[in-house]
Amino acid sequence: MAQLSSHPDTIPSRPYEPPRGGSRFAGVRDLWAGLDWRRTYQLYRRLLSGDLSVMREVSIRESDNTPTLIVLVLGILAASLGSWLFVLIDTRAAAIGGSALDVLLIGSIATLGAWGIWIGVSWHALRSLFATEVAPRALMRAFAVSGGFAVWQFWLFAGPVSFAVGLVGTLASVVLAFIALRAAAPEADDRAALGSVGIGFAAYALTLSIVAQLAGVGSGIFVHALV
Repeated sequence: MAQLSSHPDTIPSRPYEPPRGGSRFAGVRDLWAGLDWRRTYQLYRRLLSGDLSVMREVSIRESDNTPTLIVLVLGILAASLGSWLFVLIDTRAAAIGGSALDVLLIGSIATLGAWGIWIGVSWHALRSLFATEVAPRALMRAFAVSGGFAVWQFWLFAGPVSFAVGLVGTLASVVLAFIALRAAAPEADDRAALGSVGIGFAAYALTLSIVAQLAGVGSGIFVHALV
């Protein structure tokens, strides 16, 4: 009898592999698409229109963690952009690349870190010095949305009034931080809120002053130490 050679009915297929490079930015795209930009816009619009009740609202909404942080980041980026334009105008564009790195990139990161210090120190001071408890994330959300007001510091590039813009913007941030703390911790009296915010702001200003003087990095009103 002739022996017939057998052939498999199916050929094993290789597992599907996505094209190389095609999924490189998939995680970034998914993260971007997952951000609640509509809620972020609502928070920003209400803050800039003077609706300060938004701070109390976000302090009790866990779902506002990301939108409030975006509000803060956008405010800082706008202030850094205005600071960078101020440096370019003041130096007649003599150091475009260096100022972009020191003000726009590292300056924004330093400012965001200093905001974190402000929030953390204020929370600790409220808790340890004034015996008032507040949820850290609630305070963070209220503080973060108040920080969106820094967007007005974009006008730092406006020549002779740049220092006034930075000073008014910084003072407004302190006032809004006080309101934010009262919103997140209604049981805190004015003395506790003012003391905690003041101590936190001192840490914030000290941090950015040291960074500006020693590292030549900064944004907002602290950009005046760089030129």
